[in-house]
Amino acid sequence: MLDVPIQAFIFDFGGVFTRSDVVAKWLREYDAQLGLAPGTLMNALYSGETWEKASTGQITREVFWERAGVPFEARLPAEFGRLRRGLFHVEPINEGMVALARRLRARYHLALCSNALADLQEVLAERPDIGGLFDASIISWATGLRKPNPTILSLSAERLGVPVSACLLIDDKPRNTDVALALGMQAIVFESVEQVEQELNARGLL
Repeated sequence: MLDVPIQAFIFDFGGVFTRSDVVAKWLREYDAQLGLAPGTLMNALYSGETWEKASTGQITREVFWERAGVPFEARLPAEFGRLRRGLFHVEPINEGMVALARRLRARYHLALCSNALADLQEVLAERPDIGGLFDASIISWATGLRKPNPTILSLSAERLGVPVSACLLIDDKPRNTDVALALGMQAIVFESVEQVEQELNARGLL
């Protein structure tokens, strides 16, 4: 079956529009300081039941931090406490990705689809040059849906007013791009801005 011409792009935020390596490096160093197995803090904060409840709006950001962050906070540098406000207040913006999205916006509809807390909305308000790029922002905290649930991807296409088959997802997690492909979307696993540009050029989309 031939690919349907792309009319819209759906973007993940963390790890695509932000540099997730910065916080990941902190947390690896903090694991070592506390004598924990590598990945312990990352898993405690950003996977499992507490994170899933927070990122679907079932518990507040404050309750999330009390359960996931406070048990470690007193034993770590003050820098760790910056995550209390939310991951996206800490991760640096990938300005190259902002520039690429601005180029795409001239020709396509754009949506944001992210598993995130309220801090994403705050960052988009602080950076209207980024928030203004998107025709729709579908955030798990507000919708109660999380990737890789295909419903949130279908909702993203619906909010854009285009068929699922006319959308292309850019996400740094293969489990999400796999679901998109199964749904009938096109998808690219994000590795770098340069890699995405090359793939888009190869598809005739830039």
